[in-house]
Amino acid sequence: MKKLRKRRTNLKIRLTFKEIIPLLILFLIFSSFLIYSFIPPFVFIKKGVTLKRDLRSPAEIEIIDKEKTEELIKKAEESVPVLYEYDPDVEKNAINNLESLFKYLKKWRDGDKGAQEEIFKDLGITFSKEYLTYFSKISEEEFNKIKSTSITLLSYLLRSGIKEEDLSNIDTKIENFLSSQKINEIEKYHIVATIKPFIKVNLKINTELTEKRREEAKKSVKPVIIKIEKGEIIFEKGTTIGDKEIELLKKYGLLFTIKDIPKILYSIIIAFLLSLLFFIFVNSNIKISQKELYFLIVILTLALVAGRFVPDPYLIPLPFFAMLSFLFFSFSASTLFILTAYFFYILFFPEQIIFLTLFLLVSLFLSMQVKRIKNMGDFLKIGLGIGAISSIFLILFSILMKNTEGIILNSIILFINGTFSSIVLAGLVPHIERLLSISTPLGLVELLNINNPLLNEFILKAPGSYQHSINVSTLAQVAADAIGENALLAKVGAYYHDIGKMLRPQFFIENQSPGINPHDSISPSLSALIIISHVKDGVDIAKKYKLPKEITDIIAEHHGTTLVTYFYRKAKELDPDVRKDTFRYPGPLPSSKVSGIIMLADSIEATARSEKLEKKEDFVDLVDSIIKTKIEDGQLENSDLSFKEINKIKEAFVKVLMSVYHERISYNEKGGNFRERGKDTGKEG
Repeated sequence: MKKLRKRRTNLKIRLTFKEIIPLLILFLIFSSFLIYSFIPPFVFIKKGVTLKRDLRSPAEIEIIDKEKTEELIKKAEESVPVLYEYDPDVEKNAINNLESLFKYLKKWRDGDKGAQEEIFKDLGITFSKEYLTYFSKISEEEFNKIKSTSITLLSYLLRSGIKEEDLSNIDTKIENFLSSQKINEIEKYHIVATIKPFIKVNLKINTELTEKRREEAKKSVKPVIIKIEKGEIIFEKGTTIGDKEIELLKKYGLLFTIKDIPKILYSIIIAFLLSLLFFIFVNSNIKISQKELYFLIVILTLALVAGRFVPDPYLIPLPFFAMLSFLFFSFSASTLFILTAYFFYILFFPEQIIFLTLFLLVSLFLSMQVKRIKNMGDFLKIGLGIGAISSIFLILFSILMKNTEGIILNSIILFINGTFSSIVLAGLVPHIERLLSISTPLGLVELLNINNPLLNEFILKAPGSYQHSINVSTLAQVAADAIGENALLAKVGAYYHDIGKMLRPQFFIENQSPGINPHDSISPSLSALIIISHVKDGVDIAKKYKLPKEITDIIAEHHGTTLVTYFYRKAKELDPDVRKDTFRYPGPLPSSKVSGIIMLADSIEATARSEKLEKKEDFVDLVDSIIKTKIEDGQLENSDLSFKEINKIKEAFVKVLMSVYHERISYNEKGGNFRERGKDTGKEG
């Protein structure tokens, strides 16, 4: 493997537009809840009023004229021309191919009639019989002249640069060049026919550089400033305030009173700092998709709305939001979410800070258990626990503070709060799973149910592949657990990774009867195509059955871009010039640690199943060789697996393999050599 990527922990300094939007949304949400009671006017004026005296600016104001500034920015951007990038390899390759063509033409002149086929195989070009006949009849001097002129002309065209739009008038450029040469029309015709296939675009638009220069041009524009001096007349006496005047006051920022600005500013600063800290923490510590981030913001907004408008802190549905966050997000994201909500709850109910802190701790601790739920009943247990413990804490706290007024009612409210939260969440989970394409432990457990329609169909149509998947799931589950990854996701992903084999099960060795192999009657290329297609078929089936995105990704990635070596070698025996890339899986590469684990487990299980393993060293060699092959082939580049984790995975695989295949061991000291194992995907699952 070229490299094993480490998770990035540093915050990007340059934020993209997509990254700025959530930050702005957070800022607006936090600002709204902090300054919801502040909507003060700067000047007390209404539409339709006629001024009895001049309306003057109460302070010196400087604002940016956005319209004129935007106009200047647009002009600056348009002034930067499109920038092109020259590719020298295009000329080099074209000249080399042209020289190769003349070598074959020389062989044709010398009587080698196979040269025509060689031209097609090597260069992918077909010439007419008349074209080749011409070169066989001309003299050596004429041949050399055409060769020299062709190379010079092609070099001239490519060195002067060819853009996509230049191809339409390239004939004019060729004609201008040839008109200055001492050649006849027949020679000219054959020169043009010779170089035409090698004329390629070598000036390509450098979008990145063009955009960079345009951004620089935009940033260089100084904003147009409108300056209003203190006491300057804005509207003269007798002016009737209409829409135009109101808009102008808004533009000047004069619809707020000066005395309230500090309060608003403080709220805005706090909102900005809070949203910035939230955003920085998410970017640097939490692996979360854009859709998940927006969902987190939505439920945070709902949590704040609930906290703001309930009349009593005991009614805040904190258990619901705590369980929801821990169920669908990581520990870091959930903790950040709950602490943010807690901060606002304290602002809403400052006199209840001690109770809110206790309520937070109880909800936080018990909500962590939702990651372990196996059925709907587990939801209710957690909700009952939160409600019961919170009620007990409230009673003890009230007695301690000697404030028992309403203690019974409030305790009942808390108990109902926790219980009802779990019931509502249990009903919403399947819908949220589909919305976000995120799997929860509850959803994953359901996918393991033998009565699941898709799993049942898999068992009936491809029993051998299903058995292979079970073995892979054992390997993947233990390996994922060894490095602290989601073992349940690994198990379920392994169960479903080969569902694409259901469409053509008889073409996969684990489903074949002894002596019956349909690959014997078809070409290696068709065999490879069928083998490779099970990945796409699996993805299509996963989408049809609306499997979680994590499972669909595992199905798509479990072979990465590995080579179907067995059929490639067979094809190469028939045709030495067969293209290697047509025998590779299309990818993508595994994009997560669990996906990478399943790729390794899949290859190792398939190979172990077909090998005679006699002692521990054999298992170690097999695992080492396959993982080494995957690394060298670059299959784990995007998986985020570290070398330390790879070593733990190896140990887990060896332990499981020795347990599963222990009956095969004959203890006869015969060693195995597995250096080439893992390369032949004809044996892989």
